[in-house]
Amino acid sequence: MDDDNNNDAGMLNLIWLWFGFEGWKQLSLGKRIGAQILYRVFFVAGFAACIIFYTTVFGEDPPLAPLVGMLLGWFLFFQALLNFIFVIGSR
Repeated sequence: MDDDNNNDAGMLNLIWLWFGFEGWKQLSLGKRIGAQILYRVFFVAGFAACIIFYTTVFGEDPPLAPLVGMLLGWFLFFQALLNFIFVIGSR
């Protein structure tokens, strides 16, 4: 039974490592304002690309539910990308 708790804690740590805010913390600790602005612009540009892709495929602007889904999906992907670059990649 104790192994189940360790496995759950390990899975939570892995999810937090991939999708947590450690990448932003590492980026802000470096005090690279230009890099912070660049990553935020990249986030907005990627989200805009998701909206353009949706509009191209379906021929209309996304309603609220798909828009929120795209935002959440892009946010999780972007968080994982940022954490892979600044947290996992720096080890």
